[in-house]
Amino acid sequence: MTAAALGQTQTITCPAPLLRIERVGVRYGNHWALRGVDLEIRRGELLAFIGPNGAGKSTLLKALLGLVPLAEGRIIRDGPAPRIGYVPQKLALDSTFPLTVEEFLAVNHPGPRAWFGGVSKKQGPAIMAALARLGAADLSRQVIGTLSGGQFQRVLLAAALLQEPELLLLDEPAASIDRRGSEELQLLLHDLHKKLGLTIIFVSHDLHFVSHLATRVGCLNQNFCGLGPPHEVLSEHSLTEAYGTAFVPGHLHFHAAE
Repeated sequence: MTAAALGQTQTITCPAPLLRIERVGVRYGNHWALRGVDLEIRRGELLAFIGPNGAGKSTLLKALLGLVPLAEGRIIRDGPAPRIGYVPQKLALDSTFPLTVEEFLAVNHPGPRAWFGGVSKKQGPAIMAALARLGAADLSRQVIGTLSGGQFQRVLLAAALLQEPELLLLDEPAASIDRRGSEELQLLLHDLHKKLGLTIIFVSHDLHFVSHLATRVGCLNQNFCGLGPPHEVLSEHSLTEAYGTAFVPGHLHFHAAE
């Protein structure tokens, strides 16, 4: 390298964030669910939101989806709005209705909204590919009402993947599954993140799940009372401050994100 080159100042440019949230507030009547929220969502990160009940976690997801109006602030996108896949915390379905998994996914397939039963030749390959990616291809002909919590969670994830998302939002993904199912879900989401390059944002009360999946954690209580790496935000001191009471997170095990 030449002396001239050594004397030059090198400028390192970081990729623009996928989304920027600036002073966002959401109000339900006279009650502020969120207020003064600032956040940059980085491309390719695994970001978790934690916090006490009523802290605004799900509301923030809904604001990102455009499902609730902003009372103040703004959400800024880098270029066109990213394609978003969303997995809700709960989905009310009539368990007696004889709808198969592949038919459920056909209803949720992007494209024409009219559905007249069955699965079209155009939809079939995409549906089976989404299920196979989640290790759930064998569920395609099973009736939705007979699925376990973990199986239904995979089907909801498959529905989200059919949107070919850049950003995946999940509201309490581990809430209705046991510990083994939670660990399997962690592996699935890590795999999706790695292979598809997804940006994943999820809400969870399960601190073990958060500690083993997230690369960054935001603790909400109307606004952020903590934001950073899991080992910082999930410390006993930070959680006690955020939840406003003595809080012992138990034996959590942290590891570096892959």
